[in-house]
Amino acid sequence: MNLDILKGSIAKLMISLLMGFPFSIVYRIVFIKKRKGNIFQRNLYTFISGFIMSLLFNGKDVYHPFVTLIGTYLILQYIKNPTHITIASWVFNFSYLLISYYLYSSTEYDLNWLTPQSIICLRLIGLSMDYADGLKKSDGKSAPKSRTVYAGLTPPTQWAIAEKPELIEMFGYCYFYGSSIVGPQFSFRRYRKFISLELFETKDTSLDKDLDKLLDSSFKHSILHLLKGVLYNGVFLVVSHYFNSLFLLTKEFTQLSPIRKFIYVWVTGKFVLFKYLGVWMLVESQCIINMLQFDGLNPKTKDYYWNAINNVDGKKFNTAFNFGDLVASYNIKTNLWSKHYVYKRFAFLGNKHYSSLINLTFLSIWHGFHIGYPLSFYFEYFSFIIQGINQYWFRPLNEYMSRNLETNKTISFKIQYTIYHIVCTALTFAGTAYPLLAFDLLTWDKIKVAYNNVYWIGHIITAAIIGANFIALKIKGSHKKAKKIQTNEKVENDKKNE
Repeated sequence: MNLDILKGSIAKLMISLLMGFPFSIVYRIVFIKKRKGNIFQRNLYTFISGFIMSLLFNGKDVYHPFVTLIGTYLILQYIKNPTHITIASWVFNFSYLLISYYLYSSTEYDLNWLTPQSIICLRLIGLSMDYADGLKKSDGKSAPKSRTVYAGLTPPTQWAIAEKPELIEMFGYCYFYGSSIVGPQFSFRRYRKFISLELFETKDTSLDKDLDKLLDSSFKHSILHLLKGVLYNGVFLVVSHYFNSLFLLTKEFTQLSPIRKFIYVWVTGKFVLFKYLGVWMLVESQCIINMLQFDGLNPKTKDYYWNAINNVDGKKFNTAFNFGDLVASYNIKTNLWSKHYVYKRFAFLGNKHYSSLINLTFLSIWHGFHIGYPLSFYFEYFSFIIQGINQYWFRPLNEYMSRNLETNKTISFKIQYTIYHIVCTALTFAGTAYPLLAFDLLTWDKIKVAYNNVYWIGHIITAAIIGANFIALKIKGSHKKAKKIQTNEKVENDKKNE
């Protein structure tokens, strides 16, 4: 087992994150169970506890979040035009982050104050845009609309706020001990309802009558979530000892057979993400304990939903049927953030591909300036294109499977569908594992060696499929055109014979 990865910055990260559990328990007991304190005191507690964690993790660089938070507060205070608020917040917060990347990034993955700074950057930009959207609504102007149907108590369609945030609210929101270091993201609307306890007052629940059930349910779900987080971290520690991206750079790897190389890449790519899943699940467990995760009553089980800000869906991730499932199961809240604040803001272009490329470019730059990020994110774009091509040419098979899934209960079909699903899942992770090499290795000198050692197989297959699809569609189109001409000629001849 590779215990070296538990040293240094990773050990500091884990200690900082684990401090969130006692802070969450105290908040749960004092401010929810006993309902002590007022809104100011709850915000103050959230800020102070989060600042202690930030101080431990960031050390002497603890001032950076302060600078951007105060800067954003001044933007909201003194700029009145909603569009100008959005532009100013983007320019200030994103520039601060990118300049920090330029000045302080190394050639390795930097686990330091830049990590929480990237989280707070999104949080402050999102808060500014929510306030700007709220001002547009109050002025009678149209705010961004969505045709997507969202579940939950605080969907993106309700994120806009008309009331200007107070400074103590912003401190509490940005330093929230459950997510200020590694995420996940959640809206200021949710935070404000959480602090005021309004979050728990729905048509199905009330703190006055359901407090004990809420506390029992959240405790049970938090423990289960914690155990899953420990499991994912444990699996990553074990697997990373035998499968890691750096091995692709060694002479020993070059001596493996092509099949063993591809299997190694597949396993490495799948399990390299477990470190993120495990860490996020630990944080999500804290947010269940402090009850920020509350998302209403499940009418079927009569239990409560505790997944409002989940950043991962372990089950969907491990059984992902396609790239859509994978994206919907990993880094969920960051993807939702970028979809709401970036992708949909470019709807005026009238082209989903343009919006997608802009969104992927943003996500790439937000991660840092290493070449591995754009290589990985742009390959994701082409992966979706390949998926669309496969779905087009295998439409009869896909339709057969979906048509029989609910009605055909025979053993033979279950075997067929199981094989079909396993193959789709394996191909999905193969298409993900390959670009993740670039994401994990970061620098071109390492990426080039790794891809050389696997023959650039992913790029070749991608180019081959896109090229073959282009040719096949041309041939298919010419056949249709020839058939149409023949049909028209036949009709004309029939008319002449008459």
